[in-house]
Amino acid sequence: MTWALDNKIEVDTFGVITDNETWAGDVHPHQALKQYRQRTGIPAREAVFGVVGTPFTIADPSDTGMMDFVGFDSAAPRAFADFSAGRM
Repeated sequence: MTWALDNKIEVDTFGVITDNETWAGDVHPHQALKQYRQRTGIPAREAVFGVVGTPFTIADPSDTGMMDFVGFDSAAPRAFADFSAGRM
């Protein structure tokens, strides 16, 4: 999100894939999304895909434009598409 902001890239939905084991960087992803929205005026969304079955808190649960996905099955791509399009 910070790279997209620095490079003036317009993005509708960001996808974050995480192993939930570490957090690195200068800003938390949900804060980076809020900054991106504020500075661009784009109501971008963020989908977080946890690929390890451990608790994680990357998406802000109070923000309907952010969603955590834990695990994958055949419904995951459709759920991601529906979320990205604002249908859920």
